Amino acid sequence: MNMRKWAGFPKVMLLFVVCQFQGFPDTGGKDTVRNEEGLLRRGEILKGGEVLKGAEVLNKPAVANRERSQDDWEVLFDGTNMDKWVSVHVEARPSDGWVIENGTLSVKDHRKGQDIITQEEYGNFELVFDFNLTNIANSGIKYLVGDIKNNSTGNTEWNGPEYQIIDDFNHPEVRNHAHDEGSTASLYLVYAPVNKTLLPSGSWNTGRIIVQGSHIEHWLNGVKVVSCERGSSDFRDRMAATKFKVYDHYGELPAGRIMLTDHDGDKVYFRNIKIRRL
Repeated sequence: MNMRKWAGFPKVMLLFVVCQFQGFPDTGGKDTVRNEEGLLRRGEILKGGEVLKGAEVLNKPAVANRERSQDDWEVLFDGTNMDKWVSVHVEARPSDGWVIENGTLSVKDHRKGQDIITQEEYGNFELVFDFNLTNIANSGIKYLVGDIKNNSTGNTEWNGPEYQIIDDFNHPEVRNHAHDEGSTASLYLVYAPVNKTLLPSGSWNTGRIIVQGSHIEHWLNGVKVVSCERGSSDFRDRMAATKFKVYDHYGELPAGRIMLTDHDGDKVYFRNIKIRRL
């Protein structure tokens, strides 16, 4: 294109001509843009052939942009063995207090199986899992778990932030919204979940935890219910108001293990536990 020919043109007109010449879409002043993928309205994006708009765009996981294959997932529990897990106390195979039944993992009824942790550490990750509560059960999944110091006792303990799993409908501590910071999908005691739908005991729910740098998200049944920045003043102020204030760096380790908690033998079934590094 001979630009000297257009030297006297107003810049706005020149930009319009260049865009038309290079094949940029002409909206004709309308709110739609047609491309090879179809018709998109302003405020929408197209990702993987799926049109997202408004709140849907905001409600997508904060995962890396590149498309990921199934090979990116590491299966932590496939329904057949516990090879990825060790006991939190002796770093040996989990005790016989844990049982695999019909492709699910749980503690035995009213028997302490002890918390179990992954053998590996994870920093930036996406963790997904299915869980099925029994009546009045209480459990949870902790992450970024490390052997951190309890300044109150002087001891070190395996601990980290927790995706709470509890029977919201029947457990006396949380039913009727008595304590939302302790309800299912909360960042336990720190952030209450919002806009959540929990299916009652006997039904399968799907949870998701995303950690990218300082950013944390909790999801429940396809909806993001917690979003926060660890290390922020808000995060630390909230943490200081809980029992976790006695721990060094609680929730702020760069990486840690994943923990399945055993709450005095309460039975919660888990299946399809998998993780991918981001």
